[in-house]
Amino acid sequence: MKTSYYAKLKNIDTTKYLPIAISGDEGKLVGFQGRAERKLSPYSFFKSWKARENEIEEMKDYISQNEYKRLKEENQDDYIEKFYNKVLKPLDPAEIFNFLCDNAVLLCFEKPTEFCHRFLVAGWLEINLGIEIDELGFENDFKVKANKDRLKEKLLKVIANENTKEKSC
Repeated sequence: MKTSYYAKLKNIDTTKYLPIAISGDEGKLVGFQGRAERKLSPYSFFKSWKARENEIEEMKDYISQNEYKRLKEENQDDYIEKFYNKVLKPLDPAEIFNFLCDNAVLLCFEKPTEFCHRFLVAGWLEINLGIEIDELGFENDFKVKANKDRLKEKLLKVIANENTKEKSC
């Protein structure tokens, strides 16, 4: 299994890989006609997260760099917590992996150095199944790997926090 983004769709060897959209629009905005898995989409809360991201961007020139980074981080952390609890937690990772198939390429919009839910899905599968999922075409790219690993670490913290909450109840 791999991850990628719609702008790289034309570079995916479909004799070797099966592209699967995991964005809320199922790739329709870019004319994707292939298979989609809406269960892995952040559609229920994406718009509110994106609106907050846009607000933060609009404030960028009026706030300190540290405040800008803090607000971005806070918004992303909130997204990760919601994505885990609303999307990933109710699912069985082995069932999802088997349904998608091992030659799947999970697709959404963001470039691989940007914040993206496909890395959360990949991280969740890696954590639960002991596998490795790379960004197709960026397997040896340090920045991409660092971004994916950073998001996986944040996801691990959310999972640990949720497990602690469940044990204390």
